[in-house]
Amino acid sequence: GRSLWLCQGVKCNCSGRSDECVFDMEQYRSTGSGGRCVSCRDNTNGPHCERCKENHYRKDPEEACLPCNCNINGSLSLQCDREGRCRCRVGVTGEKCDTCQAGFHSLGPGGCRDRGRISRL
Repeated sequence: GRSLWLCQGVKCNCSGRSDECVFDMEQYRSTGSGGRCVSCRDNTNGPHCERCKENHYRKDPEEACLPCNCNINGSLSLQCDREGRCRCRVGVTGEKCDTCQAGFHSLGPGGCRDRGRISRL
């Protein structure tokens, strides 16, 4: 089964973001280090709490990871870049893709609508 280790130096190496790890035989076979961290803090993830959780970012490895908060309708993805900026759909702008560009309106599923287009029912 899984045995819980207390992190001690090299054995776990949780980047200072967890005090617990488990022995992972698969990880040990592939990397030579069997300590996989659990309960990572600061919205981090990975065997050594070395990266941000999905849809989180940080500008510096020493900082805690922050939620991207990309607008679900205006963004191409909920994952942002390392500056916290989201990738916007056509006609959408803003760091979080939450504003229609000039000439567009009504942010909704699929982005903003083009003012110049006439929709036919």
